[in-house]
Amino acid sequence: MKKILLIFISIVLFSCSSDSDSDNDTDNTNSCAKPTNLYLTTIANTFAQLDWTSQVNSSLYQVEYGNLGFTLGSGTLYTVPDTYKIIEGLEPETQYSFYTRVYCNDIEAYSNWAGPFSFVTTDDNPYCNEPTNFSLGYNTNGPNVGSDYARFLWSDNGGDEYEIEYGAQGFNPGNGTVHVTSENSSTTVSGLTAQTTYDFYIKSKCTENGYSVWTGPLTVTTTTAAFNPNCIDPFNFENIGTGTGSSSGFPTRYFDFNWDHVDSQNNWEITYVEAGNSFNTLNTAAIPIVPVRLTYFVGSSGLTSGQAYDYYIRSNCGGTNGFSDWIGPVTVTVP
Repeated sequence: MKKILLIFISIVLFSCSSDSDSDNDTDNTNSCAKPTNLYLTTIANTFAQLDWTSQVNSSLYQVEYGNLGFTLGSGTLYTVPDTYKIIEGLEPETQYSFYTRVYCNDIEAYSNWAGPFSFVTTDDNPYCNEPTNFSLGYNTNGPNVGSDYARFLWSDNGGDEYEIEYGAQGFNPGNGTVHVTSENSSTTVSGLTAQTTYDFYIKSKCTENGYSVWTGPLTVTTTTAAFNPNCIDPFNFENIGTGTGSSSGFPTRYFDFNWDHVDSQNNWEITYVEAGNSFNTLNTAAIPIVPVRLTYFVGSSGLTSGQAYDYYIRSNCGGTNGFSDWIGPVTVTVP
């Protein structure tokens, strides 16, 4: 449907251009024949190919464009060797117009200007597909969001490069910070501020066909600054199951936990408090495996059925590397 709309717009614009083709002659005595038949070969959201024909055998032309209604001399001017010019950096759904003239060697001067030819950019780009499945990346060597970085994944739909633009939550694309990558499905954006909420957008750059539309926003909040940069926090800490059992005739309950960690870590500590109570480490257990099942008695000597508990975990990196920060809580209710 979008391509049909693109063709319709182009036909309307082309049919209207000839009426104004002879306007704006600044010197009607110039014997150099100005270009004719101004038109567009391609038009999309951020680029267009401007074309014209010339009765003069020349390899020097000038083309000037600007927003619809601009005054000659106030637009953007290019000198080109061919009877076309690809204009990039346009705004979607915006009206523009252009003029062109040819250099005539026999009189050593430019012809009069031909134009204006007016056109409207589209809201998307049928020649450059936007990336899809834009999300936080999965990385086993650390969390995907830190105090000063975020890792991203997306599905490559044929872009030659990708631009990620970000800013404080609620910003409008075009006013943020741009991160460019030639990686086709993942990247890490660094230099972020701790404890800050950002919006991230991504678009494809197609070398021959401009930019796709933006995908986003993806909203991400960075973490607090690292408690101990020598011992990375565990991440994706979660309760993956609960159950009941018995031991020596006494009822028990078990909780299964899982988490991710950097490859070098192999020791952790888990602690819990009753939900709503202040954090403390009175019930801390050393954990050498992941995932882990923690089993408790219930009743007067253990946990209370129906009571919710908050669980926390930290990495034990040993020696001078010390401990990471405590991560949590993950709240579990005793069955």
